[in-house]
Amino acid sequence: MSSFAAWGLTILGLAVVTTVAEMLLPQGKTKKVIRSVTATVAVLVIVTPLPSLFKSGFNFDFEKDAVQIDDKYLEYTEKLKSELYCSAAKKYLAEKGYATDFEMSVTLDGWNVKSVTLNFSDFGMTDNAEHIHKSEIIKLVADYFGIGEEAIMSYG
Repeated sequence: MSSFAAWGLTILGLAVVTTVAEMLLPQGKTKKVIRSVTATVAVLVIVTPLPSLFKSGFNFDFEKDAVQIDDKYLEYTEKLKSELYCSAAKKYLAEKGYATDFEMSVTLDGWNVKSVTLNFSDFGMTDNAEHIHKSEIIKLVADYFGIGEEAIMSYG
């Protein structure tokens, strides 16, 4: 057991013993004296290991490979952010009355949208379907993300 854990258990044990002793003692001067003695002992128990802790000092040096960047987690969060932006934009387009059966992907720079790619190739129009106004969709997407239309690439 480490010295820190032993110190914590000692403080916990002292607290339990003090609580039990206070419940068993009668009211009066004796209880006040014993309460002040246990308070003094508690302060000594808490303070006693501190000088050795300060003498040994604190070491915050990490080994070379102790802290690493988790690339898989970063890729996962970037993917989630991208999907969140795409689903919000498609919801916005649906509210404006435009079909959202096309593929959309965004390129992010932190939390800002850098560019958008719209893929209309698998849109699947039927014979009686209404005409797709790609230019209007591009304009709405550009307005939604606050980027210029030149940052939006579309194909299909």
